[in-house]
Amino acid sequence: MEGQQVSDDTLKNIANSVLLNTEPKLYPDIKKVELEGKTCIHIHIGESPIKPHLAFGKPFARVGPTTQKLSSAQYEMMLMRRMNGYGFDYQPVEEASLDDIDESAVYKFIETANQARNLNENLTLPVELLLEKLELMKNGRLTRAAILLFGKNPRKFFMGNYEILCGAFSEDKGHDFFLDNHEFDDNLFSNYNAALSFVHRNIVSTYKKGPPNGVRTWEVPLPVLQEAIVNMIVHKNYRIGVKNYIEIRPSWISFSNPGFLFKPSITIEKLSQPHLSRPGNILIAKAFFWSGLFENWGTGTLRIIEELKKAGKKAPEFSFEDDEIFRLKLYRN
Repeated sequence: MEGQQVSDDTLKNIANSVLLNTEPKLYPDIKKVELEGKTCIHIHIGESPIKPHLAFGKPFARVGPTTQKLSSAQYEMMLMRRMNGYGFDYQPVEEASLDDIDESAVYKFIETANQARNLNENLTLPVELLLEKLELMKNGRLTRAAILLFGKNPRKFFMGNYEILCGAFSEDKGHDFFLDNHEFDDNLFSNYNAALSFVHRNIVSTYKKGPPNGVRTWEVPLPVLQEAIVNMIVHKNYRIGVKNYIEIRPSWISFSNPGFLFKPSITIEKLSQPHLSRPGNILIAKAFFWSGLFENWGTGTLRIIEELKKAGKKAPEFSFEDDEIFRLKLYRN
């Protein structure tokens, strides 16, 4: 074993080379390891949810110990699977068991889905059978979606890539002066509800008396806030270790998440037009659909635009920064 002369610059150069020569970008985990008294470089690239990737402009696949170039037919087939949201959340979590699942959360979800979407599922069935029927458990193994949606402690398996970090600031620029802040790191349904409550308590609302319980109106329509937070969760690229962010500023509110656009079917420009639905995580999207919080028709962004227009608000801004961060910006009064 020869070993290597390894500096921090060496690790950075390797990481940059991978990033620059792959499309969509791949994010390697690179570190120095000691083997038999020698310093070696360990490079790991986890399975991607958005296969296929091009390396130096060409598609390859790992077959056993060899790397082989994909045929045109194989490449087209993998592109079709990518376009249909097949990827990250389907993968099994080998070390997880049913002890890691919050059974009460599963039954609560089934009850909600039965009412919201007529799922018509039997609440007396055991949890493992319900998860199998929802494709969240396969061959006795829990999927990543199952842990993220119903895990007792998702952090045990997903460090730093599923949380929602929320901050309310006193100024439009800077991150020094907080009015309120919190990071939510429970399962995805809990994070959704917590983030929505955070936004509610940090924006203006008015209350008008009347039977039976009066009417409360928010400065940003409730359907817009719900859609914005659900989209962050459903379309997030969970493979990148970056949190979702909600920033509440005096002039605007923004929702940011790592994600991917399924070009050419979906572009920033097409978000303001009728378009197909291309969820980045199809199992997570299905769960939020059954719960009544998500539509599979590609109408989410159109709904945001229409609700803001009805409320007399400025049109939203959609952006995709550095080819990895999706951002929705809503303007306040």
